[in-house]
Amino acid sequence: MIIRTLSTIILWGAMGGVVYSLKEVGAMWILNLCATLTLFEIYTILGRLGYAANRMSGLITGGCMIPIAFHFPGSGIDVLAIGALLTSGACVLFPQAQRGMYVKRLMPTFFGLLYVTFLLHYFVRIIQVSDVESTSQTLGFGLFFSLWVVVVAKFSDIGALLVGKAIGRTKMAPSISPGKTVEGLIGGLAASSGLGALLPWLAINHFPNLVDFGTWSFSTGQGAVWGLLIAVAAVIGDLIASVLKRLAGMKDSGGAIPGIGGLLDLTDSLILAAPTGYFVLMILSP
Repeated sequence: MIIRTLSTIILWGAMGGVVYSLKEVGAMWILNLCATLTLFEIYTILGRLGYAANRMSGLITGGCMIPIAFHFPGSGIDVLAIGALLTSGACVLFPQAQRGMYVKRLMPTFFGLLYVTFLLHYFVRIIQVSDVESTSQTLGFGLFFSLWVVVVAKFSDIGALLVGKAIGRTKMAPSISPGKTVEGLIGGLAASSGLGALLPWLAINHFPNLVDFGTWSFSTGQGAVWGLLIAVAAVIGDLIASVLKRLAGMKDSGGAIPGIGGLLDLTDSLILAAPTGYFVLMILSP
């Protein structure tokens, strides 16, 4: 638990430092690194399940999607389409003996790209759709909202862990993740809702010069309500990752982060939270 706490503090500190210094560009490169490493781990898990992917073409496509979508708004789906076109068309270049195996690997390749990189690239779309950029002194609303989604989603996991260890008794999904409890789930949802309300309240009332809201409005009540929805999406994403790891006979997706595991163990709650946050932003659109 101590190692996990230290890793969490270091990761949050490093991410905060990069985002504060480089703003949207820094956030984009952190997102791209996390998404690409998570995609690699997903391909490893699928391989252990007997669904080997074409890793090289998948990782190249995934590694290009977020930066290109960031610099050329709306092009994320185009990168996915071009990657699918080239990856699928490459089957004609292989000898007949290898062609069948290559074609069988296309489905897990595309699953990884869709489930990990494409869904996480919605953080880029959140930044772009708000159309309020950061300055040297302030955070643009899109970057603030992206960070809000990340914090709310991750604290559903942290709150569930702390409450579950303290008073957890009722198993939530024993066949998927034996350690998760109903009490922990309620604690995680409460933490996300409370933090979802707290962040905009602090930004509006105590740090008015920190965030440039532009024409956007984001109240504490909205933060509490939509924070619950983000938390639910985070829990579902966490459970999906638990199913994949359990089927593959893995406790963690890797060992890159001491006390936490792999990158999927870090990003699992963000994968579905990203598009959920984007659609919430569409509802909030002025």
